[in-house]
Amino acid sequence: MSDCRHEWAMCNLRSGYLVVEGCWECGGRSSFFSAEPVPPIDEYREGRHFWMYRGSFQTVKFDLKCHACGTIVNLDDVNGLMLSDCTDHDCQVGALVNQQGADTLVYVALCADSTHAQGKCVSSAGIEALSQYFNKNIEALGRKVLVVPCKLCNSIDKCRGTVIADVGLTDIQ
Repeated sequence: MSDCRHEWAMCNLRSGYLVVEGCWECGGRSSFFSAEPVPPIDEYREGRHFWMYRGSFQTVKFDLKCHACGTIVNLDDVNGLMLSDCTDHDCQVGALVNQQGADTLVYVALCADSTHAQGKCVSSAGIEALSQYFNKNIEALGRKVLVVPCKLCNSIDKCRGTVIADVGLTDIQ
């Protein structure tokens, strides 16, 4: 990023669904964002994979734009954000949640491939911008938000939390 003290704001806001699919052949999980009025539940074959609908959650997608310098951070690799309730001590996210006080929230940025088989997850630039965005205006209140990529979860399929469904849930007071 630059030397700017970024003043992040949401832009390119889209409401929709985080759709989760599973392959019974390999056990893999995949997710995608759908802006359709009803989440798609089609089953289909892709190579050796047979993808089946596993569930969906209302969510919002957005990018971040700095009002000070005009920089835009594309968050296309973020399919949703989840406020973590994980308490699993063997999970890095659960350990973070357990280490924090009541004034700290842990958000998990969810990428498309929960298995991370291809080594991809949410970009570090995206995590940094989201952290700055969520922490603006709350530090004076003694509050804090930690934003982490989903690759830190032992199993995102078993992780407990609340997927952020609308912009109002991102307002932390």
